[in-house]
Amino acid sequence: MPIKHLRRDRIVTQLKTIVCYSLIITIKHGHIENFHQYFFNLPPDNDYIKWTVGKAMYMADGTALKQKQALDENGFYSDIISSSAVCTIICDSIQFDEHTRKFSYYGTQIIKRRTRDLKRTMLTTGYVENVPRTQNNPHGLMITNWRTLENKDLDY
Repeated sequence: MPIKHLRRDRIVTQLKTIVCYSLIITIKHGHIENFHQYFFNLPPDNDYIKWTVGKAMYMADGTALKQKQALDENGFYSDIISSSAVCTIICDSIQFDEHTRKFSYYGTQIIKRRTRDLKRTMLTTGYVENVPRTQNNPHGLMITNWRTLENKDLDY
Protein backbone atom coordinates (compact mmCIF):
# COMPACT_ATOMS: atom_id res chain seq x y z
CA MET A 1 0.00 0.00 0.00
CA PRO A 2 2.69 2.62 0.76
CA ILE A 3 4.28 1.91 -2.64
CA LYS A 4 1.07 2.97 -4.42
CA HIS A 5 0.95 6.16 -2.41
CA LEU A 6 4.55 6.90 -3.24
CA ARG A 7 3.89 6.31 -6.93
CA ARG A 8 0.79 8.46 -6.87
CA ASP A 9 2.63 11.24 -5.05
CA ARG A 10 5.47 11.02 -7.54
CA ILE A 11 3.04 11.20 -10.47
CA VAL A 12 1.28 14.18 -8.91
CA THR A 13 4.62 15.86 -8.27
CA GLN A 14 5.69 15.27 -11.87
CA LEU A 15 2.35 16.56 -13.12
CA LYS A 16 2.72 19.73 -11.03
CA THR A 17 6.20 20.20 -12.45
CA ILE A 18 4.94 19.80 -16.00
CA VAL A 19 2.02 22.18 -15.42
CA CYS A 20 4.24 24.77 -13.69
CA TYR A 21 6.89 24.49 -16.43
CA SER A 22 4.25 25.01 -19.12
CA LEU A 23 2.87 28.01 -17.25
CA ILE A 24 6.35 29.54 -16.90
CA ILE A 25 7.02 29.10 -20.63
CA THR A 26 3.58 30.57 -21.43
CA ILE A 27 4.28 33.62 -19.26
CA LYS A 28 7.65 34.17 -20.96
CA HIS A 29 6.08 33.80 -24.40
CA GLY A 30 3.35 36.23 -23.33
CA HIS A 31 5.91 38.78 -22.16
CA ILE A 32 7.87 38.53 -25.41
CA GLU A 33 4.72 38.77 -27.54
CA ASN A 34 3.32 41.71 -25.52
CA PHE A 35 6.59 43.58 -25.88
CA HIS A 36 6.53 43.18 -29.66
CA GLN A 37 2.86 44.20 -29.80
CA TYR A 38 3.57 47.39 -27.86
CA PHE A 39 6.69 48.17 -29.90
CA PHE A 40 5.37 47.44 -33.40
CA ASN A 41 1.55 47.93 -33.39
CA LEU A 42 1.38 51.60 -34.29
CA PRO A 43 -1.54 53.69 -35.54
CA PRO A 44 -1.04 57.20 -36.98
CA ASP A 45 -1.46 58.81 -33.55
CA ASN A 46 1.61 60.38 -31.95
CA ASP A 47 0.26 60.22 -28.37
CA TYR A 48 -0.69 56.56 -28.72
CA ILE A 49 2.70 55.71 -30.25
CA LYS A 50 4.46 57.39 -27.31
CA TRP A 51 2.23 55.52 -24.85
CA THR A 52 2.66 52.03 -26.35
CA VAL A 53 6.36 52.36 -27.06
CA GLY A 54 6.74 53.73 -23.53
CA LYS A 55 5.06 50.61 -22.17
CA ALA A 56 7.45 48.49 -24.22
CA MET A 57 10.41 50.31 -22.66
CA TYR A 58 9.38 49.01 -19.21
CA MET A 59 9.64 45.47 -20.55
CA ALA A 60 13.16 45.66 -22.00
CA ASP A 61 16.59 47.07 -21.27
CA GLY A 62 18.46 49.86 -23.05
CA THR A 63 18.85 47.86 -26.25
CA ALA A 64 15.16 48.47 -27.03
CA LEU A 65 15.62 52.17 -26.31
CA LYS A 66 18.51 52.27 -28.80
CA GLN A 67 16.31 50.70 -31.49
CA LYS A 68 13.50 53.15 -30.70
CA GLN A 69 15.91 56.08 -30.99
CA ALA A 70 17.27 54.75 -34.30
CA LEU A 71 13.72 54.44 -35.68
CA ASP A 72 12.94 57.95 -34.46
CA GLU A 73 16.09 59.39 -36.06
CA ASN A 74 15.27 57.68 -39.36
CA GLY A 75 11.83 59.30 -39.31
CA PHE A 76 9.91 56.03 -38.94
CA TYR A 77 7.38 57.35 -36.41
CA SER A 78 6.86 60.70 -38.15
CA ASP A 79 6.39 58.85 -41.47
CA ILE A 80 3.65 56.72 -39.91
CA ILE A 81 1.85 59.83 -38.73
CA SER A 82 2.31 61.89 -41.91
CA SER A 83 1.26 59.08 -44.25
CA SER A 84 -1.59 57.86 -42.00
CA ALA A 85 -0.04 54.40 -42.01
CA VAL A 86 -1.13 51.64 -39.66
CA CYS A 87 1.53 49.16 -38.53
CA THR A 88 0.63 45.80 -37.07
CA ILE A 89 2.67 42.76 -36.18
CA ILE A 90 1.48 39.17 -36.16
CA CYS A 91 3.42 36.62 -34.14
CA ASP A 92 4.26 33.58 -36.24
CA SER A 93 6.22 31.77 -33.53
CA ILE A 94 8.52 32.20 -30.56
CA GLN A 95 11.39 29.85 -29.84
CA PHE A 96 12.64 29.91 -26.27
CA ASP A 97 15.62 28.04 -24.83
CA GLU A 98 15.03 27.63 -21.09
CA HIS A 99 18.69 26.89 -20.35
CA THR A 100 20.22 29.95 -22.01
CA ARG A 101 16.99 32.00 -21.66
CA LYS A 102 17.44 33.10 -25.27
CA PHE A 103 14.44 33.68 -27.51
CA SER A 104 13.83 34.17 -31.20
CA TYR A 105 10.64 35.96 -32.24
CA TYR A 106 9.33 35.32 -35.75
CA GLY A 107 6.63 37.65 -36.95
CA THR A 108 5.01 39.32 -39.93
CA GLN A 109 4.77 43.10 -39.96
CA ILE A 110 2.07 44.73 -42.07
CA ILE A 111 2.27 48.43 -42.88
CA LYS A 112 -0.95 49.72 -44.46
CA ARG A 113 -0.71 53.02 -46.30
CA ARG A 114 -3.23 54.79 -48.51
CA THR A 115 -1.24 53.98 -51.63
CA ARG A 116 -0.14 50.41 -50.89
CA ASP A 117 0.32 47.77 -48.24
CA LEU A 118 3.73 46.51 -47.28
CA LYS A 119 4.34 43.10 -45.73
CA ARG A 120 7.62 42.38 -43.98
CA THR A 121 9.14 39.39 -42.26
CA MET A 122 10.52 40.09 -38.80
CA LEU A 123 13.04 38.14 -36.75
CA THR A 124 14.25 39.47 -33.42
CA THR A 125 16.31 37.84 -30.73
CA GLY A 126 17.23 38.51 -27.14
CA TYR A 127 17.31 37.09 -23.64
CA VAL A 128 14.80 37.08 -20.80
CA GLU A 129 15.91 37.92 -17.26
CA ASN A 130 13.95 37.87 -14.01
CA VAL A 131 13.40 41.25 -12.33
CA PRO A 132 11.10 42.38 -9.53
CA ARG A 133 7.45 42.73 -10.54
CA THR A 134 6.03 46.22 -10.84
CA GLN A 135 2.80 47.78 -12.08
CA ASN A 136 4.50 48.51 -15.38
CA ASN A 137 6.09 45.06 -15.57
CA PRO A 138 3.69 42.56 -13.97
CA HIS A 139 5.45 39.48 -15.39
CA GLY A 140 8.67 40.36 -13.58
CA LEU A 141 10.69 39.74 -16.74
CA MET A 142 13.10 41.93 -18.67
CA ILE A 143 14.12 41.49 -22.30
CA THR A 144 17.86 42.06 -22.65
CA ASN A 145 20.27 42.28 -25.59
CA TRP A 146 17.32 42.68 -27.95
CA ARG A 147 18.09 43.14 -31.61
CA THR A 148 16.43 42.77 -34.97
CA LEU A 149 18.13 40.17 -37.13
CA GLU A 150 15.78 40.38 -40.11
CA ASN A 151 13.20 42.90 -41.30
CA LYS A 152 12.74 42.52 -45.03
CA ASP A 153 9.94 43.00 -47.53
CA LEU A 154 7.90 40.02 -48.65
CA ASP A 155 6.58 39.72 -52.18
CA TYR A 156 2.87 39.02 -52.30
